[in-house]
Amino acid sequence: MRIGIDLRVLDGPSGQQRYLRMLGLHLAGRGHESHLLVTRHAPSGAARGAVEGAAVHDLAERSPAELRAHVRDLQLDVLLLNPERSDAYHGIRANLLRAGYGTDQYRQKLRSFRNPVERGVRAALRALPPVSGKRVRERGFYEPAGAGPRPDVIAVSEYMRGEILDTYAVDPDHVHVVPNGVDVDRFSPTRRAEARPEARRDFAVPENALCVLMVAHNYRLKGVHSGMRQVARLRKAGIEAHLLVAGRGTGAVQRRRARRWAASLSVADAVHLPGAVHPVLRAYAAADIFLHPSWHDAFGFVVLEAMACGLPVVTTPFTGAAMVIEDGVSGRVVDPSDAGMIHRYLHDLTDPDARRHMGDSARDVAETHDEAENFRAVERVCRIAAGRGEGPVR
Repeated sequence: MRIGIDLRVLDGPSGQQRYLRMLGLHLAGRGHESHLLVTRHAPSGAARGAVEGAAVHDLAERSPAELRAHVRDLQLDVLLLNPERSDAYHGIRANLLRAGYGTDQYRQKLRSFRNPVERGVRAALRALPPVSGKRVRERGFYEPAGAGPRPDVIAVSEYMRGEILDTYAVDPDHVHVVPNGVDVDRFSPTRRAEARPEARRDFAVPENALCVLMVAHNYRLKGVHSGMRQVARLRKAGIEAHLLVAGRGTGAVQRRRARRWAASLSVADAVHLPGAVHPVLRAYAAADIFLHPSWHDAFGFVVLEAMACGLPVVTTPFTGAAMVIEDGVSGRVVDPSDAGMIHRYLHDLTDPDARRHMGDSARDVAETHDEAENFRAVERVCRIAAGRGEGPVR
C-alpha cells in the first residue's frame, strides 16, 4: 500500500509526533510505501529524502493548492490525518482519521477551568472565529461533502469512540478502537531503577522523599493545581512529599501562575518545575507515584509509559488510558474533581509495599500493549480503509 501520514513536525518532541514517525517507519519496514508529510517547522535540509526507508515530504512552504496537488500526485491508497491538528489539509478528502487529541466538542475540557466566569468566557469564544472555523474544518474531515465512502476512524480509546460517535455523523462500523502502545524496552522498571539516583540529583528531590510525578504541557488541563494541593495535604500529614512536573506549560503566563500556586500553598520548596524533560524516562526514574488528574486525554501516552516503568498510576475516567487499568489492581481511576478520593489513593500509596504491588501489576498490563502490536493493528485498519475501493484525494 501507498500510505501517507500527516506528521506535522519531523522531529517534534510530543508523544503523538514520535508515535506517528515510528508508525511510518514500521509500515515502511513491512514493505509498504510510507510517506511522512511534514507541514510545519521542517528543519532546513532535514525534511527531504528518506528516513529509514520512509519518504519525507517537506510541505511547510506550500500553498494549500500546492499541498493538495502534491498529495494527490502521490496516488496514495491511504491518507492518515489527525483531524484536529490538520488545518493544512482543509479541502482534502482523507480516508483514515486518527483522533489523537480529541474532538471539536470540548465539553469535558471546559470543566478544567476552575473559575466559572472564565469557563463561561471560554465557552462563548467557541462561537467566534477563528475557533469556530477550526471546528467547521475538523467536522469536514469526519463528514466530507459529496458522494463517496465515509472515512474510517481510529479511536485510541473507548472514551474517544464515544466522543466521536456523539459528535459526528460517522458510521459506527467505521470506528476502530486501537489503544496506544508503548515501547516496553525503552520504558521499564530496570531502566527506571538505573536512572533513579542521577534523576533525583538532577531534579533536587531528596532520596528519601516521596516523589509524585506529573507530566503536563498544559498545567490547567492536566490538573497541576490539584497535584500541588495534594502534595500540600500529604506534607501536612507529616509525609515528606515532593511534586515533580515534567512539562513546559502553555507559556510564560501559565508558568508564573504555577509558581504562584505553589507559593500560596506553602509548597514552593517541594514543587519542582524543570520544564520539558528529555528523555522523559528521567522524570519517571525520579518518581514513586504517577499522578495524572487530567480533565481530558484521548489516551495519554504518559499513563502507559509510567505503567511500563512499574509506577503506580492515579488517573481519571477522562483519560482514555483508563480503559487498560483495573481499578485498585493496576492503578486508580477517579474523577479529577474528587480531591478527597485522590488524597485517599495517594495516601494509600505512601506504603512502599502497596506501590510495589500496584507497580508490578501496571507493568504486566503495559506488556500487553506493546507498541509493535499497536502498529500491526493500525496496519490492519489501513487495509480496511484501502479496501473500501476509493482512495483519498480523488
